[in-house]
Amino acid sequence: MNIDRSIPWQRIAVEGIAIVASILFAFAIDAWWSDRQQHDSEQIVLQTLLDDLRVKQVLLADMSRFSEAIIESAETLLRAASNTEQPLSEKTIDQLIGDTWWVNSVALWDSAPLSQLVAGGNLSQISSVELIQELAALQVAIGRVKYHYKNDSDFHNEVMTPFMISNSNMAQINATVSHRPGHPEKTFEVRDLGSNRGYRHSELLMNIEFQNILVAKIERLSDILDVGHPDVKVGLVKVIEMLEVELDE
Repeated sequence: MNIDRSIPWQRIAVEGIAIVASILFAFAIDAWWSDRQQHDSEQIVLQTLLDDLRVKQVLLADMSRFSEAIIESAETLLRAASNTEQPLSEKTIDQLIGDTWWVNSVALWDSAPLSQLVAGGNLSQISSVELIQELAALQVAIGRVKYHYKNDSDFHNEVMTPFMISNSNMAQINATVSHRPGHPEKTFEVRDLGSNRGYRHSELLMNIEFQNILVAKIERLSDILDVGHPDVKVGLVKVIEMLEVELDE
């Protein structure tokens, strides 16, 4: 008796091939679905990051105008101190001093999406090696900006504030403030604290310590504008362009 003739080898082979094919197909679908989920997750991360960095780009221009305006007011006060032939009015002096009283906030540069990716060790969510490198460089640049902002904030709190409390009428100066430095279009009302308006801050301009404070303030803001902001500006442009390309693909 021929046993081989009673076994349907052809059918078994076809069924075996079908089973193997179905298993491979299942693996392919699973791999495709996993890749799809990874892609969708990456797109969400990239879009969130892009939205945040676009806000930072607007912030950079805004804070540059802000710091430049404070420097201009400080320089005007220093020139007035050395040019007594054309004195400024007391109100103008109060307004200029009020401008120099403003300070940069480190918290403005906090970026949850960027920190989560770079500092949080989640860069593996991004497939582009070049983009990862640029994000790391941008994080370093923002860190430098925050360092310079903190220098300005510390100087304001530890040096300028104690001096102004002891040597000026802050309520009188505060009453002349009508807008944020560099943004005259953004006006606001200041509470009247009812202080005597007769304090002559023109005498403060002759105080060498006050002059030195203005010089130090200018130096700190110049570090922000000349050292901190340029690298962030370049980094933001690069990363935003790369993110837009990644999201269009």
